[in-house]
Amino acid sequence: MATTYFEVAEDELLERAELLKVLGHPERLAIVLLTLNREMCVKDLVEVLKISQPKVSQHVGLMKELGILSFRKKGTRVLYRTSNDTVKKLVNILFNETK
Repeated sequence: MATTYFEVAEDELLERAELLKVLGHPERLAIVLLTLNREMCVKDLVEVLKISQPKVSQHVGLMKELGILSFRKKGTRVLYRTSNDTVKKLVNILFNETK
């Protein structure tokens, strides 16, 4: 594991910065939290978060593209789950560390 600037490749810096930028949006962070330990479809996320379906779909699409969320189809529904181990660790640090 690289620990100094000189040990990190530029593409890794860009990748990590993009990940943090995506997680920096409160609605996307909420989606990550909701799908950490269970699968949820867009309709369920809309109901819990009280935001529009297009907005949830946009957030989910971005996080799916970046490998933060994985999905599986169950009948006509698409179920999402947080699948990125780095994201799981970050969320654990953000919300479970002793203050």
